[in-house]
Amino acid sequence: MIRAVLFDFDGTLADTLPLTLHVFQDIFKRYDNRMVSKEQIIAMFGPTEEGILTANMKYRGLLPTAIEEYFELYHNWHASLVHSSPAIIQMLQALKEQGIAIGIITGKGRRAYQISNEALGLSPYVDIAITGDEVTKPKPDPEGIHAALAALHVRADEAIWIGDSNADIEAGLAANVHTIGAKWFGTVQSATFEKAPHDIFSQPSELTELVQQSLAHPAIEWRQLHWAKRIQALAQIGLTYSDNPYDRERYEELRDISVDMMTSCSDVDKEQVRVSFASDTGYATPKVDVRGVVFRDGKLLLVKEKADGAWSLPGGWADIGFSPSEVVVKEIQEESGFQARAIRLLAVLDKRFHQHPPEPNHVYKLFILCDIIGGEAMSGTETSGVGFFAENELPPLSAERNTEAQLRLLFQIHGQPDHAVILD
Repeated sequence: MIRAVLFDFDGTLADTLPLTLHVFQDIFKRYDNRMVSKEQIIAMFGPTEEGILTANMKYRGLLPTAIEEYFELYHNWHASLVHSSPAIIQMLQALKEQGIAIGIITGKGRRAYQISNEALGLSPYVDIAITGDEVTKPKPDPEGIHAALAALHVRADEAIWIGDSNADIEAGLAANVHTIGAKWFGTVQSATFEKAPHDIFSQPSELTELVQQSLAHPAIEWRQLHWAKRIQALAQIGLTYSDNPYDRERYEELRDISVDMMTSCSDVDKEQVRVSFASDTGYATPKVDVRGVVFRDGKLLLVKEKADGAWSLPGGWADIGFSPSEVVVKEIQEESGFQARAIRLLAVLDKRFHQHPPEPNHVYKLFILCDIIGGEAMSGTETSGVGFFAENELPPLSAERNTEAQLRLLFQIHGQPDHAVILD
């Protein structure tokens, strides 16, 4: 069960990276007479602000004055360049209401952290903050995470760590905590992660959902679910390519282990998991779920699933012999009665990075924007209702098929034809 959530600060808990980069660029220009790119500054990250300037300024005699002016500018420009995020505050409030301890581990020095902490009003939510001044080894070393866990009296398997940089991800994995990559601010330290975190979240609400699920289902071990899928994939690949009877026997045993692991951390019947795994042959690849995104008068088309009585975007598994566009058009007509045409791809999401219920398969979800060109609302074989819903009136959702955070993301990018395809 999750008892604590630990955050990086810049680019994760606060959108302070633009300010930090702007101030560093100004200081290097004023005192070192050189232009330094944002990418070059990010490459310097690790030490505190004083440490970065000490290690990188050429004109050493001006260093004390440059450091003091850095903090003066950081303070003076904070109000205009950094704004409080309502989504972050809502997330922190929800975590505290659930009794979750909150910690911050940041490479920022204590002085800069205090400026941002006071300006953004984060103190009521934070139980412990460990800055770059309090560690001897900065991230990717896990020293700060270990110190926070010890101070909060929380085990590694009871905590979540979330950050936006490669150093953050490496530190979390080294500390053996559930590690999440944050992709919810416009400026992040690492656009892609060199090592894969356990999850990648594009909305703060996804973290809230994860914690709520952990509290509601304390027996579910999320990392075990990930390991079970990996073991199954390796077993399937081995059975596909190995002719050695002894190796095949070992791969069969690995598959049995994966079935037991999957059954212990999900609500799926053991025999159902075994049959599913045994029937899947060839090189193991993710399954593809295609969902149609249709807006009318600002409202989103949803269908009511007979399977669970909840609502979802029309769609389902990609069929062999059909393109993604053909699949989504077919699914929309079968489940809602509307004839549609596919317009463009909105998002490709890895299901394990979002708060769906545990399941045996590794799934990629394709969200395709579509227009209605004919037909009328009509339930299908697998659906019992059809409707259009505004963002503030979403019905109970089929979490196996789509999450509230995903639908809110679709509302957010609706009407932005130039918005880039969202990729986990």
